Amino acid sequence: MVIESRFWREDLAEYVKEFKPVKNPARRTERVLVNFEKDVTMALFMVRRLAEDGKFSTKFKNHRAKILRFAFNGRPHRLRYKDLDEYELENEQPILKGAIFVCNQFIHAHCTQALVKEDRNWAGLYTNSDFEKRKWIYFVPILEIVKILEMAVEDFPSSVTWRYDPVAEDWLSETD
Repeated sequence: MVIESRFWREDLAEYVKEFKPVKNPARRTERVLVNFEKDVTMALFMVRRLAEDGKFSTKFKNHRAKILRFAFNGRPHRLRYKDLDEYELENEQPILKGAIFVCNQFIHAHCTQALVKEDRNWAGLYTNSDFEKRKWIYFVPILEIVKILEMAVEDFPSSVTWRYDPVAEDWLSETD
């Protein structure tokens, strides 16, 4: 159980600053790209951890991120590991998904690949979990990731109740 979420939220606020677009971003080297992908995954893991501990209100739980999905084309590549060519990137489908769904795609990632815009700012990331890899790949715009993180930093429940669930054999928290 997370005793005090303040320290976690301070770290998330730093990730928000790091991910937001800037006027003249540094050149995106392979090291920068890999570290960005790791930082996004870590930040979204922290969000899920706080959510599981009941540290967010219903407003956060009801948030829906605007992302894109692309269907699996049924042609996995044996020689190229986790290739975007396995998906129909020309046929985007806008969808709304909950913040925890987005977190889980990164935490259980089969594939994660950052996309950089012409101005060298982050556009977002392609990702999918092992559970989704033969169905879809998702593109999560960086501004949606920033929105999820900002909500996680600022959102506090005004009330929390605990109840024992005999089916789950565990205590569950419920927030306002």
